[in-house]
Amino acid sequence: MKNSKWIGAALASALLVTGGAVSVLATSSQVSAAAVKTAAAVEGSMSWNINGTPVTLSTINSGGYKLYSLSQIAAELGAGLVHGSSGIQLNDSKGLHSVQLQAGVKSYQVDGETLEFTVAPVVRNSKTYVELTKLVTALGGELEADAHTILSFARPAGSFDTLHWSADGGLIANQSDAESTLLYKFTQTPGNYDLFSSSESAVDFAVSADQQWGAFSDETGQLKLINLSTGLISPLGKDTSVKTDIVWSSDGKTLYFVQGDKQEKLAQISVETGEVKALLEDKVENKSELRISADGKSAVYIVNITGTAKNDADSTEDSLTVDFSKAGEQLYKLDLTTKGAKPAALTTTPDNKLYPEILANGSVSYLSADADGNAANTLKLITADGKSTDIALGAEVNWSTGVSTGLVVSGTTTDGSTVIYSIAGSAAPVELYRTAEDVSEVAVSADGSKLGIISDGKVLVIQNGKALQLSGSPEVAN
Repeated sequence: MKNSKWIGAALASALLVTGGAVSVLATSSQVSAAAVKTAAAVEGSMSWNINGTPVTLSTINSGGYKLYSLSQIAAELGAGLVHGSSGIQLNDSKGLHSVQLQAGVKSYQVDGETLEFTVAPVVRNSKTYVELTKLVTALGGELEADAHTILSFARPAGSFDTLHWSADGGLIANQSDAESTLLYKFTQTPGNYDLFSSSESAVDFAVSADQQWGAFSDETGQLKLINLSTGLISPLGKDTSVKTDIVWSSDGKTLYFVQGDKQEKLAQISVETGEVKALLEDKVENKSELRISADGKSAVYIVNITGTAKNDADSTEDSLTVDFSKAGEQLYKLDLTTKGAKPAALTTTPDNKLYPEILANGSVSYLSADADGNAANTLKLITADGKSTDIALGAEVNWSTGVSTGLVVSGTTTDGSTVIYSIAGSAAPVELYRTAEDVSEVAVSADGSKLGIISDGKVLVIQNGKALQLSGSPEVAN
Protein backbone atom coordinates (compact mmCIF):
# COMPACT_ATOMS: atom_id res chain seq x y z
CA MET A 1 0.00 0.00 0.00
CA LYS A 2 1.37 3.37 -0.92
CA ASN A 3 0.58 6.11 1.56
CA SER A 4 2.34 9.01 -0.11
CA LYS A 5 -0.92 10.93 -0.40
CA TRP A 6 -0.97 11.22 3.39
CA ILE A 7 2.46 12.76 3.62
CA GLY A 8 2.09 16.11 5.34
CA ALA A 9 3.08 19.16 3.32
CA ALA A 10 6.60 20.32 4.08
CA LEU A 11 6.55 22.75 6.94
CA ALA A 12 9.31 24.72 5.29
CA SER A 13 11.74 24.65 2.40
CA ALA A 14 14.65 24.90 4.83
CA LEU A 15 15.39 25.79 8.43
CA LEU A 16 16.73 29.34 8.53
CA VAL A 17 18.99 30.20 11.44
CA THR A 18 18.81 33.81 12.62
CA GLY A 19 20.12 34.92 15.99
CA GLY A 20 20.09 31.33 17.25
CA ALA A 21 16.36 30.89 16.55
CA VAL A 22 15.08 28.36 14.04
CA SER A 23 12.64 29.68 11.46
CA VAL A 24 10.83 27.97 8.59
CA LEU A 25 11.44 30.63 5.96
CA ALA A 26 13.36 30.22 2.71
CA THR A 27 12.88 30.48 -1.03
CA SER A 28 14.92 29.21 -3.94
CA SER A 29 15.62 32.79 -4.97
CA GLN A 30 17.40 33.48 -1.69
CA VAL A 31 20.16 30.92 -2.05
CA SER A 32 21.88 28.83 -4.68
CA ALA A 33 24.07 25.75 -4.54
CA ALA A 34 27.08 27.89 -5.38
CA ALA A 35 26.39 30.09 -2.37
CA VAL A 36 26.79 27.16 0.02
CA LYS A 37 30.50 26.96 0.69
CA THR A 38 31.64 24.04 2.78
CA ALA A 39 34.62 26.03 4.02
CA ALA A 40 32.28 28.42 5.79
CA ALA A 41 30.10 25.73 7.30
CA VAL A 42 29.91 25.53 11.08
CA GLU A 43 29.26 22.16 12.70
CA GLY A 44 26.70 21.76 15.47
CA SER A 45 23.86 19.61 16.71
CA MET A 46 20.14 19.76 17.36
CA SER A 47 17.90 17.65 19.61
CA TRP A 48 14.74 16.06 18.17
CA ASN A 49 12.24 13.52 19.40
CA ILE A 50 12.15 10.78 16.77
CA ASN A 51 9.44 8.14 17.12
CA GLY A 52 9.19 8.97 20.82
CA THR A 53 12.93 8.82 21.54
CA PRO A 54 15.18 11.88 22.14
CA VAL A 55 17.94 12.01 19.51
CA THR A 56 20.76 14.49 18.90
CA LEU A 57 21.32 15.06 15.18
CA SER A 58 24.55 16.40 13.69
CA THR A 59 24.15 19.66 11.75
CA ILE A 60 26.04 22.29 9.85
CA ASN A 61 25.08 25.95 9.59
CA SER A 62 25.93 26.98 6.06
CA GLY A 63 24.94 30.13 4.28
CA GLY A 64 22.34 30.89 6.94
CA TYR A 65 20.72 27.45 6.76
CA LYS A 66 20.81 24.49 9.12
CA LEU A 67 21.39 21.21 7.28
CA TYR A 68 21.36 17.75 8.86
CA SER A 69 23.46 14.61 8.52
CA LEU A 70 21.90 12.48 5.78
CA SER A 71 23.26 9.17 7.06
CA GLN A 72 22.10 9.86 10.61
CA ILE A 73 18.58 10.81 9.54
CA ALA A 74 18.32 7.70 7.37
CA ALA A 75 19.46 5.49 10.24
CA GLU A 76 17.03 7.04 12.73
CA LEU A 77 14.11 6.67 10.29
CA GLY A 78 15.09 3.10 9.39
CA ALA A 79 15.64 4.01 5.74
CA GLY A 80 18.07 2.24 3.45
CA LEU A 81 20.88 4.37 2.00
CA VAL A 82 23.02 3.45 -1.01
CA HIS A 83 25.81 5.57 -2.54
CA GLY A 84 26.24 5.13 -6.29
CA SER A 85 28.00 6.71 -9.22
CA SER A 86 24.91 8.77 -10.04
CA GLY A 87 24.25 9.93 -6.49
CA ILE A 88 22.51 8.67 -3.37
CA GLN A 89 19.35 6.55 -3.17
CA LEU A 90 17.20 6.14 -0.07
CA ASN A 91 14.25 3.81 0.52
CA ASP A 92 11.93 3.87 3.52
CA SER A 93 11.69 0.73 5.64
CA LYS A 94 8.25 -0.24 4.29
CA GLY A 95 9.38 0.00 0.67
CA LEU A 96 6.81 2.69 -0.09
CA HIS A 97 9.08 5.57 -1.13
CA SER A 98 12.29 5.98 -3.09
CA VAL A 99 14.42 9.15 -2.98
CA GLN A 100 17.37 9.97 -5.25
CA LEU A 101 19.63 12.98 -4.67
CA GLN A 102 23.11 14.32 -5.40
CA ALA A 103 25.44 16.54 -3.41
CA GLY A 104 25.55 20.07 -4.80
CA VAL A 105 22.36 19.57 -6.85
CA LYS A 106 19.04 21.13 -5.82
CA SER A 107 16.78 18.82 -7.82
CA TYR A 108 15.95 15.39 -6.41
CA GLN A 109 13.45 12.65 -7.21
CA VAL A 110 10.74 11.23 -4.95
CA ASP A 111 8.97 8.17 -6.34
CA GLY A 112 9.91 9.34 -9.85
CA GLU A 113 8.73 12.92 -9.39
CA THR A 114 11.31 15.71 -9.63
CA LEU A 115 11.34 18.20 -6.74
CA GLU A 116 13.82 20.81 -5.52
CA PHE A 117 15.63 21.48 -2.30
CA THR A 118 15.89 25.11 -1.28
CA VAL A 119 19.55 24.44 -0.52
CA ALA A 120 21.49 21.78 -2.39
CA PRO A 121 22.95 18.99 -0.23
CA VAL A 122 26.44 19.79 1.10
CA VAL A 123 29.40 17.47 1.72
CA ARG A 124 31.64 18.22 4.69
CA ASN A 125 34.29 15.87 6.10
CA SER A 126 32.98 13.06 3.88
CA LYS A 127 29.43 13.46 5.28
CA THR A 128 26.43 14.68 3.30
CA TYR A 129 24.08 17.21 4.90
CA VAL A 130 20.55 17.95 3.65
CA GLU A 131 17.37 19.86 4.47
CA LEU A 132 15.62 17.96 7.23
CA THR A 133 11.96 18.68 6.48
CA LYS A 134 12.12 17.81 2.80
CA LEU A 135 14.03 14.59 3.39
CA VAL A 136 11.67 13.42 6.17
CA THR A 137 8.54 14.09 4.13
CA ALA A 138 10.10 12.58 0.98
CA LEU A 139 10.56 9.33 2.90
CA GLY A 140 6.90 9.41 3.99
CA GLY A 141 7.57 10.75 7.45
CA GLU A 142 6.07 13.58 9.46
CA LEU A 143 7.84 16.52 11.08
CA GLU A 144 6.58 19.20 13.45
CA ALA A 145 9.12 21.96 13.81
CA ASP A 146 7.61 23.69 16.85
CA ALA A 147 7.53 20.51 18.93
CA HIS A 148 10.79 19.18 17.44
CA THR A 149 9.17 15.83 16.73
CA ILE A 150 9.65 13.45 13.81
CA LEU A 151 7.78 10.28 12.87
CA SER A 152 9.17 7.73 10.43
CA PHE A 153 5.73 7.48 8.87
CA ALA A 154 3.14 10.24 8.66
CA ARG A 155 -0.16 9.67 10.41
CA PRO A 156 -3.01 9.28 7.90
CA ALA A 157 -4.97 12.47 7.38
CA GLY A 158 -8.74 12.53 7.05
CA SER A 159 -11.81 12.15 9.20
CA PHE A 160 -12.41 8.86 11.01
CA ASP A 161 -15.32 7.08 12.67
CA THR A 162 -16.54 3.61 13.72
CA LEU A 163 -13.88 2.72 16.28
CA HIS A 164 -13.06 -0.80 17.54
CA TRP A 165 -10.28 -2.39 19.59
CA SER A 166 -8.69 -5.73 18.71
CA ALA A 167 -7.13 -8.25 21.08
CA ASP A 168 -3.61 -7.53 19.84
CA GLY A 169 -3.89 -3.90 20.97
CA GLY A 170 -4.80 -2.51 17.56
CA LEU A 171 -7.38 0.22 17.10
CA ILE A 172 -9.49 -0.16 13.95
CA ALA A 173 -11.22 2.87 12.43
CA ASN A 174 -12.94 3.79 9.17
CA GLN A 175 -11.78 6.79 7.15
CA SER A 176 -15.20 8.32 6.61
CA ASP A 177 -14.16 10.95 4.06
CA ALA A 178 -12.35 8.54 1.73
CA GLU A 179 -13.73 7.93 -1.77
CA SER A 180 -13.93 4.19 -1.08
CA THR A 181 -14.03 2.08 2.09
CA LEU A 182 -10.73 2.23 3.97
CA LEU A 183 -10.48 0.57 7.38
CA TYR A 184 -7.15 1.20 9.09
CA LYS A 185 -5.62 -0.63 11.98
CA PHE A 186 -3.48 1.58 14.20
CA THR A 187 -0.84 0.46 16.65
CA GLN A 188 -0.17 2.71 19.62
CA THR A 189 2.95 4.08 17.93
CA PRO A 190 1.99 7.19 15.93
CA GLY A 191 2.62 6.67 12.22
CA ASN A 192 2.52 2.88 12.50
CA TYR A 193 -0.66 1.65 10.82
CA ASP A 194 -1.87 -0.65 8.04
CA LEU A 195 -4.82 -0.93 5.70
CA PHE A 196 -7.00 -3.47 7.51
CA SER A 197 -9.93 -3.93 5.12
CA SER A 198 -11.64 -2.32 2.14
CA SER A 199 -14.88 -4.29 2.51
CA GLU A 200 -17.82 -1.88 2.54
CA SER A 201 -19.95 -4.26 4.61
CA ALA A 202 -17.24 -4.55 7.27
CA VAL A 203 -17.17 -0.84 8.16
CA ASP A 204 -19.04 -1.60 11.39
CA PHE A 205 -19.03 -4.92 13.21
CA ALA A 206 -19.88 -6.41 16.58
CA VAL A 207 -16.75 -7.31 18.54
CA SER A 208 -16.44 -10.51 20.57
CA ALA A 209 -15.73 -10.26 24.29
CA ASP A 210 -12.10 -11.32 23.75
CA GLN A 211 -11.81 -8.77 20.90
CA GLN A 212 -10.44 -11.40 18.53
CA TRP A 213 -13.41 -11.47 16.13
CA GLY A 214 -15.90 -9.14 14.54
CA ALA A 215 -19.29 -10.08 13.08
CA PHE A 216 -21.40 -8.22 10.54
CA SER A 217 -24.13 -8.83 7.98
CA ASP A 218 -23.48 -7.99 4.33
CA GLU A 219 -25.95 -6.49 1.84
CA THR A 220 -27.50 -9.92 1.17
CA GLY A 221 -28.13 -10.68 4.85
CA GLN A 222 -25.24 -13.17 4.98
CA LEU A 223 -23.40 -13.15 8.31
CA LYS A 224 -19.64 -12.72 8.08
CA LEU A 225 -16.85 -13.12 10.61
CA ILE A 226 -13.73 -10.98 10.41
CA ASN A 227 -10.49 -11.93 12.13
CA LEU A 228 -9.41 -8.77 13.97
CA SER A 229 -5.78 -9.82 13.79
CA THR A 230 -5.50 -10.58 10.07
CA GLY A 231 -8.59 -8.95 8.52
CA LEU A 232 -9.59 -12.27 6.93
CA ILE A 233 -13.36 -12.48 6.30
CA SER A 234 -15.34 -15.73 6.22
CA PRO A 235 -19.08 -16.53 5.95
CA LEU A 236 -21.08 -17.94 8.86
CA GLY A 237 -24.02 -20.20 7.96
CA LYS A 238 -26.24 -19.76 4.92
CA ASP A 239 -29.17 -17.76 6.28
CA THR A 240 -29.78 -14.53 4.33
CA SER A 241 -32.62 -12.97 6.32
CA VAL A 242 -32.19 -9.35 7.42
CA LYS A 243 -30.06 -9.15 10.56
CA THR A 244 -29.32 -6.09 12.69
CA ASP A 245 -27.99 -5.32 16.19
CA ILE A 246 -25.62 -8.28 16.30
CA VAL A 247 -24.34 -9.25 19.76
CA TRP A 248 -21.78 -11.88 20.81
CA SER A 249 -22.26 -14.23 23.73
CA SER A 250 -19.58 -13.84 26.39
CA ASP A 251 -18.01 -17.20 25.46
CA GLY A 252 -17.88 -16.33 21.75
CA LYS A 253 -19.88 -19.40 20.69
CA THR A 254 -23.16 -17.68 19.79
CA LEU A 255 -24.29 -14.57 17.95
CA TYR A 256 -27.63 -12.96 18.78
CA PHE A 257 -29.43 -10.53 16.48
CA VAL A 258 -32.67 -8.79 15.60
CA GLN A 259 -34.16 -10.53 12.56
CA GLY A 260 -36.63 -9.71 9.81
CA ASP A 261 -37.47 -6.95 7.34
CA LYS A 262 -39.40 -5.13 10.07
CA GLN A 263 -37.03 -6.06 12.92
CA GLU A 264 -39.80 -8.16 14.42
CA LYS A 265 -37.85 -11.19 15.71
CA LEU A 266 -34.98 -12.16 17.97
CA ALA A 267 -32.74 -15.04 16.92
CA GLN A 268 -29.35 -16.60 17.47
CA ILE A 269 -26.80 -18.50 15.40
CA SER A 270 -24.16 -20.99 16.46
CA VAL A 271 -20.67 -19.84 15.52
CA GLU A 272 -19.56 -23.47 15.33
CA THR A 273 -22.37 -24.89 13.17
CA GLY A 274 -24.08 -21.91 11.53
CA GLU A 275 -27.48 -23.13 12.77
CA VAL A 276 -30.07 -20.38 13.29
CA LYS A 277 -32.58 -20.61 16.13
CA ALA A 278 -35.58 -18.34 16.79
CA LEU A 279 -35.80 -16.82 20.28
CA LEU A 280 -38.82 -14.53 20.00
CA GLU A 281 -41.46 -14.18 17.29
CA ASP A 282 -44.10 -11.95 18.88
CA LYS A 283 -44.64 -9.93 15.67
CA VAL A 284 -43.80 -6.69 17.49
CA GLU A 285 -41.88 -4.58 15.00
CA ASN A 286 -39.01 -2.09 15.32
CA LYS A 287 -36.80 -3.88 17.83
CA SER A 288 -33.27 -2.53 18.27
CA GLU A 289 -30.31 -2.14 20.65
CA LEU A 290 -30.26 -5.82 21.60
CA ARG A 291 -28.17 -6.73 24.65
CA ILE A 292 -27.46 -10.16 26.17
CA SER A 293 -26.48 -10.73 29.80
CA ALA A 294 -23.02 -12.14 30.49
CA ASP A 295 -24.55 -15.43 31.69
CA GLY A 296 -26.73 -15.68 28.57
CA LYS A 297 -29.92 -15.93 30.60
CA SER A 298 -31.66 -12.73 29.56
CA ALA A 299 -32.00 -10.24 26.72
CA VAL A 300 -32.84 -6.56 26.82
CA TYR A 301 -33.88 -4.52 23.81
CA ILE A 302 -35.72 -1.38 22.73
CA VAL A 303 -39.03 -1.29 20.86
CA ASN A 304 -39.86 1.86 18.94
CA ILE A 305 -43.64 2.05 19.27
CA THR A 306 -45.22 4.09 16.50
CA GLY A 307 -48.60 5.82 16.37
CA THR A 308 -51.78 3.76 15.94
CA ALA A 309 -53.95 4.54 12.93
CA LYS A 310 -57.70 4.85 13.63
CA ASN A 311 -60.58 5.16 11.22
CA ASP A 312 -64.38 5.19 11.29
CA ALA A 313 -66.68 2.62 9.72
CA ASP A 314 -66.61 4.38 6.33
CA SER A 315 -62.79 4.32 6.24
CA THR A 316 -62.56 7.66 4.47
CA GLU A 317 -59.34 9.61 4.20
CA ASP A 318 -60.82 12.50 6.15
CA SER A 319 -61.73 10.25 9.05
CA LEU A 320 -58.22 8.76 9.41
CA THR A 321 -56.43 9.73 12.62
CA VAL A 322 -53.23 8.58 14.28
CA ASP A 323 -53.04 8.06 18.04
CA PHE A 324 -49.53 8.89 19.30
CA SER A 325 -50.43 8.66 22.99
CA LYS A 326 -48.50 5.41 23.42
CA ALA A 327 -45.76 6.11 20.87
CA GLY A 328 -42.12 6.18 21.93
CA GLU A 329 -39.23 3.92 22.83
CA GLN A 330 -39.64 1.34 25.55
CA LEU A 331 -37.24 -1.16 27.10
CA TYR A 332 -38.18 -4.83 27.29
CA LYS A 333 -36.53 -7.78 28.99
CA LEU A 334 -36.81 -11.41 27.85
CA ASP A 335 -36.03 -14.51 29.91
CA LEU A 336 -33.99 -16.76 27.61
CA THR A 337 -34.03 -19.75 29.96
CA THR A 338 -37.79 -20.31 29.88
CA LYS A 339 -39.36 -21.62 26.69
CA GLY A 340 -42.25 -19.46 25.52
CA ALA A 341 -41.43 -16.64 27.95
CA LYS A 342 -43.10 -13.32 27.20
CA PRO A 343 -41.17 -10.04 27.11
CA ALA A 344 -41.61 -7.87 30.19
CA ALA A 345 -41.76 -4.09 29.84
CA LEU A 346 -39.13 -2.30 31.92
CA THR A 347 -40.28 1.23 31.08
CA THR A 348 -43.45 3.10 30.16
CA THR A 349 -42.21 6.71 30.06
CA PRO A 350 -42.24 8.75 26.82
CA ASP A 351 -38.53 9.63 26.83
CA ASN A 352 -36.07 8.22 24.30
CA LYS A 353 -33.95 5.34 25.54
CA LEU A 354 -30.37 4.92 24.35
CA TYR A 355 -27.41 2.63 25.07
CA PRO A 356 -29.09 -0.01 27.25
CA GLU A 357 -26.72 -2.32 29.13
CA ILE A 358 -27.24 -5.36 31.37
CA LEU A 359 -24.89 -5.09 34.34
CA ALA A 360 -23.33 -7.97 36.27
CA ASN A 361 -25.84 -7.68 39.13
CA GLY A 362 -28.83 -7.90 36.79
CA SER A 363 -29.58 -4.19 36.75
CA VAL A 364 -30.24 -2.44 33.44
CA SER A 365 -28.79 0.97 32.67
CA TYR A 366 -29.77 3.31 29.85
CA LEU A 367 -29.52 6.91 28.76
CA SER A 368 -32.79 8.80 29.03
CA ALA A 369 -33.19 11.66 26.55
CA ASP A 370 -36.16 14.01 26.52
CA ALA A 371 -38.07 13.45 23.27
CA ASP A 372 -38.67 17.20 22.87
CA GLY A 373 -35.16 18.23 23.89
CA ASN A 374 -36.40 20.32 26.80
CA ALA A 375 -34.59 18.42 29.55
CA ALA A 376 -31.02 17.25 30.05
CA ASN A 377 -30.04 13.66 29.34
CA THR A 378 -30.03 11.41 32.39
CA LEU A 379 -28.25 8.12 33.01
CA LYS A 380 -30.75 5.77 34.64
CA LEU A 381 -30.58 2.44 36.39
CA ILE A 382 -33.38 -0.11 36.68
CA THR A 383 -32.57 -2.49 39.50
CA ALA A 384 -33.44 -6.17 39.50
CA ASP A 385 -36.59 -5.48 41.56
CA GLY A 386 -37.83 -2.96 38.93
CA LYS A 387 -36.99 0.29 40.74
CA SER A 388 -35.65 3.18 38.65
CA THR A 389 -32.96 5.56 39.91
CA ASP A 390 -30.74 8.23 38.40
CA ILE A 391 -26.94 7.94 38.30
CA ALA A 392 -25.58 11.35 39.28
CA LEU A 393 -22.63 12.73 37.31
CA GLY A 394 -20.97 16.10 36.92
CA ALA A 395 -21.77 16.16 33.20
CA GLU A 396 -24.71 15.63 30.87
CA VAL A 397 -24.22 12.09 29.54
CA ASN A 398 -24.29 11.55 25.79
CA TRP A 399 -22.82 8.05 25.48
CA SER A 400 -22.51 4.88 27.56
CA THR A 401 -21.18 1.35 27.19
CA GLY A 402 -20.94 -1.70 29.40
CA VAL A 403 -17.60 -3.17 30.49
CA SER A 404 -16.77 -6.07 32.78
CA THR A 405 -16.52 -3.77 35.80
CA GLY A 406 -19.62 -1.69 35.10
CA LEU A 407 -19.97 1.28 32.74
CA VAL A 408 -17.84 3.76 30.85
CA VAL A 409 -19.75 6.95 29.99
CA SER A 410 -18.95 10.28 28.42
CA GLY A 411 -20.70 13.58 28.87
CA THR A 412 -20.48 17.32 28.44
CA THR A 413 -19.88 19.69 31.35
CA THR A 414 -21.37 23.16 31.72
CA ASP A 415 -18.19 24.74 30.31
CA GLY A 416 -18.41 22.58 27.18
CA SER A 417 -15.67 20.11 28.11
CA THR A 418 -16.04 16.40 27.39
CA VAL A 419 -15.47 14.11 30.37
CA ILE A 420 -15.22 10.32 30.32
CA TYR A 421 -16.04 8.40 33.51
CA SER A 422 -15.75 4.85 34.75
CA ILE A 423 -18.59 3.65 37.00
CA ALA A 424 -18.05 0.40 38.90
CA GLY A 425 -21.05 -0.82 40.86
CA SER A 426 -22.11 1.57 43.61
CA ALA A 427 -18.68 3.25 43.78
CA ALA A 428 -18.31 6.92 42.95
CA PRO A 429 -17.61 7.69 39.28
CA VAL A 430 -13.92 7.96 38.39
CA GLU A 431 -12.83 10.52 35.80
CA LEU A 432 -10.71 8.89 33.10
CA TYR A 433 -10.16 11.78 30.70
CA ARG A 434 -11.19 15.37 30.12
CA THR A 435 -10.80 17.46 26.97
CA ALA A 436 -12.06 20.73 25.53
CA GLU A 437 -12.58 19.01 22.17
CA ASP A 438 -15.76 17.26 21.04
CA VAL A 439 -15.71 13.47 21.40
CA SER A 440 -18.04 11.57 19.07
CA GLU A 441 -17.03 7.96 19.83
CA VAL A 442 -15.38 5.99 22.61
CA ALA A 443 -14.07 2.41 22.56
CA VAL A 444 -12.66 0.52 25.56
CA SER A 445 -9.79 -1.97 25.35
CA ALA A 446 -10.42 -5.52 26.56
CA ASP A 447 -8.54 -4.99 29.83
CA GLY A 448 -10.16 -1.59 30.38
CA SER A 449 -6.80 0.17 30.70
CA LYS A 450 -7.05 2.20 27.51
CA LEU A 451 -9.67 4.20 25.64
CA GLY A 452 -9.85 4.86 21.94
CA ILE A 453 -11.73 8.03 21.04
CA ILE A 454 -12.74 9.95 17.95
CA SER A 455 -12.23 13.66 18.60
CA ASP A 456 -13.02 16.08 15.77
CA GLY A 457 -12.56 13.18 13.35
CA LYS A 458 -9.12 12.23 14.71
CA VAL A 459 -8.21 8.90 16.32
CA LEU A 460 -6.61 9.11 19.76
CA VAL A 461 -5.71 6.55 22.40
CA ILE A 462 -6.09 7.52 26.06
CA GLN A 463 -4.09 5.90 28.84
CA ASN A 464 -3.63 7.17 32.39
CA GLY A 465 -5.45 10.36 31.42
CA LYS A 466 -3.02 11.23 28.61
CA ALA A 467 -3.90 11.39 24.90
CA LEU A 468 -1.79 10.11 22.02
CA GLN A 469 -2.94 11.17 18.55
CA LEU A 470 -2.80 8.40 15.93
CA SER A 471 -4.30 10.15 12.91
CA GLY A 472 -4.98 13.52 11.39
CA SER A 473 -2.89 16.67 11.42
CA PRO A 474 0.32 16.78 13.46
CA GLU A 475 -1.27 18.98 16.10
CA VAL A 476 -0.57 17.71 19.59
CA ALA A 477 -3.69 16.71 21.53
CA ASN A 478 -4.44 18.51 24.75
